[in-house]
Amino acid sequence: MEMKKTLMTIGMTAAIAASGMVQAEWIGDAELGISASGGNTENTTTNAKLDMDTAKDSWRHNIFADAYYAKDDDTKTAERYALGYKPRYFVSDRDYVFGILRYDQDEFSFIDGRTTEVVGVGRQFISTPKHYLDGEIGVGARQTDYVVDPTTVNLDDNEVIYFLGGKYTGRISESARFSETLRAEIGEDNNYYESITGLGLAVTGSLSAKISYTVRHNTDVVGVKGKKTDTLTGVNMVYSF
Repeated sequence: MEMKKTLMTIGMTAAIAASGMVQAEWIGDAELGISASGGNTENTTTNAKLDMDTAKDSWRHNIFADAYYAKDDDTKTAERYALGYKPRYFVSDRDYVFGILRYDQDEFSFIDGRTTEVVGVGRQFISTPKHYLDGEIGVGARQTDYVVDPTTVNLDDNEVIYFLGGKYTGRISESARFSETLRAEIGEDNNYYESITGLGLAVTGSLSAKISYTVRHNTDVVGVKGKKTDTLTGVNMVYSF
């Protein structure tokens, strides 16, 4: 419990520090993908993402959010939201310390709310105009509130987690870029793994198209009825600013 309070305090302190960056110059990507079909069956999916960064002195600040919604014949089949903040402080040209404060909600994985706090260290192994690669390791806490399931009484889960993360981006050509983001949260009750693979293709100016494939896996879904593995394929238009 004390560790949880400490990590949340660190996260809130970092968020307050970020509020002073409102006047700073932000760069990032805004993504939106919508698909719909009609006829014998009608279905609609919407996928939106926002990823923004700013820098000042040795600090780097990142704010991210995503949402996914799907409907099939007027029946909602998926609804997921995520919001997070990640500050980094560079202690050298390549090494940094970081924090993560993240909130997720996934009704169809029966997660009413999940808050994650992480602190750790990272290193930029490659940082060139064509290639970027970093790796991170940390420790934190995760609190999950599950949608009420009458078949079990274990509806809340608070645990310490160990965090591993990595990101690679590579320019294939002047108009194409490949990306891979990996995240692992290893806990006593559940391990969570996420892989996001993307291919971006420039269209014109600040506009591009992006094809992505996301895999999310939980090793233990006790207390919920959701499947252990979720996949999502997205075709989005991306506006860079």
